[in-house]
Amino acid sequence: MKNYKSKLFVKILRVVLFSVATGFFLFFKLYWVSILCALVAAVFIYRLVLFQERTVKDMKRLIDAIRFAEFNISFKNFSDKGLALELIPTMEASISHFNQRLRKMEAEQNFYDCLLNRIDFGIIVVDKQSKINWINKAALDVFGKPQPRTLSDLKSVSPDLPETLDRLLPKETKIIRLEQEKTVHQLAVTAIYLISEGRELKLISLKNIQSVLEESESDAWKKLIRVLTHEIMNSLTPIISLSETFSEPNDENRKWLNRAMQTIHRRSKGLVDFVNNYKKLTHIPQPVMSRFPAREWIDDIARLLKADGFVFNYSVQPQDIIIEADRGLLEQVMINLIKNACESAPPGKSVTVQVAVSKNEYQRPVIQVFDTGEGILPEVLDKIFVPFFTTKTAGSGIGLSICRQIVNLHGGAISVQSEPEKGSVFTIQL
Repeated sequence: MKNYKSKLFVKILRVVLFSVATGFFLFFKLYWVSILCALVAAVFIYRLVLFQERTVKDMKRLIDAIRFAEFNISFKNFSDKGLALELIPTMEASISHFNQRLRKMEAEQNFYDCLLNRIDFGIIVVDKQSKINWINKAALDVFGKPQPRTLSDLKSVSPDLPETLDRLLPKETKIIRLEQEKTVHQLAVTAIYLISEGRELKLISLKNIQSVLEESESDAWKKLIRVLTHEIMNSLTPIISLSETFSEPNDENRKWLNRAMQTIHRRSKGLVDFVNNYKKLTHIPQPVMSRFPAREWIDDIARLLKADGFVFNYSVQPQDIIIEADRGLLEQVMINLIKNACESAPPGKSVTVQVAVSKNEYQRPVIQVFDTGEGILPEVLDKIFVPFFTTKTAGSGIGLSICRQIVNLHGGAISVQSEPEKGSVFTIQL
C-alpha cells in the first residue's frame, strides 16, 4: 500500500508542478512555454485518471466476483495495468477465501440435500402463500408425479389434503390415509414454523406409519384375545364344572343345587356385563362438531355432578374461550375424569378437585383436571388407558379407554402426570 501511495503522490505532484509552471510562464507572458507546460500537465492528469480508473475497474471486478459468486478470476500480472502491487496478494487471498467458502457451502448443501432425500419420511417446506419451496424424494414418492408446486396441486392426491396441511399447527399430529394404485399410505403429519431470510415458512413432515399401525393392530388383537379368553374362561370354567357335577342328580347334589344355580347365574351375568362393556368400547359414535363457550359448558357439568354429590372447583382463562367439539362426547369425558378424581381420596381423607380451561401458545383449548388424591403408581401409569385394565375392585376398566378414544376422534390428545400420595393431573389438548 505504501508503494501505491508513493505512485499516487508522484503523479499528483507532477500535475501540481506543471500547473504551477503554466501559471508562472503565463505571468511572464511566455505563452509558448506555458502552453507546453499546460499540455504536459494535461498528459499527467490523463495518466492520473487512467491510473485511478484501472484501480477502480479492478476493484469492481473483485466486487462483482463476490456479488455473483464468480471466483475463477485472477489479478496476477495486473501491476503493469495500473493495479497497485500491494493490492494483488490481498485480492487474490480474498478470492481464494471466498472460493473455499463457496465450495464448503456447496458441499454442505449437497450433503444435506442427499441426507434429506435419503430419509424414509416426506418433508415439504411451504410459505404463507401455500407455495412449495422444497420437497424431498420421499414426499414425491408418496404424492407421485408431476411434482407439486403449491399445496392446491395435491388435490389430485386427495381432495382434503391441501386444506389439512394448510391448517396443520405446530405440535399437532394428523393421521392421513391415502390410497394410490392399490397402495395404502397411513401418514402421521406434523409441522413446525421457521424463519428463513425474513420469510415465515412451514416445514411439514409426513411419516408413513402403515407398517407400525399394522404391527400395533396385530398386538392389539393379541391383547384383546388374551383378555377375552381370560374373562370368558374365568366365567365358563366354574359353570362347566358345576354343570358336570349336577348332571347326575342325587340327594346330596340336590342339597347344593340352589347355591350352584346362584353361582352359575352370577358368573353368567358377569360374562354378559363384560360383553356389554366391550360393546360400549367399540360403539363410540363419530363426533358431531359444534362451537360452544367453555364457561357455560363447565357450569353445566358442575351443576350436573353436584346433583350426584361430586363437587369440584373450576376456572376458565380467558373467559371467552370457545371450544369446537362434540359437546355431548366431551362432556362424557369430563364427567368420567372428574368422578375418578373425586373418588381418588386416600382412606379417611378428603380430596380437592380442580378443573382449569386455558389456551396453549397456539391458542388451542387445553383442559386440565387436578386432584390431590392418592395418585397413580409409576408401574401402572402407562396402563391406565388400556381397555379393561383397572385398579378399582368394582371398576370395569373401560372408562379411561373410552375417554382416550373420544379425544382421539376429536384430533386431540389426553395425557396424565401423577405422583403417589400427591395427586394426578389429566390434560386434554384439542
